[in-house]
Amino acid sequence: MKIVRRLAAAAPALMLACAAALAPAAQAAPQPSFGIEVGNALLCLNQLNSKYFYDYLFAAFGPPYKTEGGAYWFKATNVTLWGMQATDFLVNDGNSQADFIGAYFNTTPVKLSDAIKAALGIRFTPEDDSAYPMRQSQAGSKIVYNDINAKMYCAKSKFLVPGPEQPAP
Repeated sequence: MKIVRRLAAAAPALMLACAAALAPAAQAAPQPSFGIEVGNALLCLNQLNSKYFYDYLFAAFGPPYKTEGGAYWFKATNVTLWGMQATDFLVNDGNSQADFIGAYFNTTPVKLSDAIKAALGIRFTPEDDSAYPMRQSQAGSKIVYNDINAKMYCAKSKFLVPGPEQPAP
């Protein structure tokens, strides 16, 4: 009888432990190399491989919370890059014509580009003198406005650009 009482008393704790073990990894913290791996990809300083970054983001945040606009979307919590808080990361799905990785930040494009310049010395040049210009680095990374916040991404075509057609023999 004592065994049954002990098991009954331990059941809630055991169920809680099992639920925690089976919970999605969304609460997991990103690896220490996250800023290097994902940050360099966002800066177009790494090769882009959608399968690699999907797996990397899945391990950091759990399954994507949505698939939209040719991308898998991952919700980030307590993640900063270059001292700026990131809210979402995205990587292309199989339907996209480009390999890309992107991130949304709770800051303006100006503050994000200033933070990257201060941290790494990489400059983002405004493409025009409009009120909301796209900013681009020499490597091809872009920072654009998403309402009042910043969206940053690196995109590369999956396809080779065809050369001029050769005349038929």
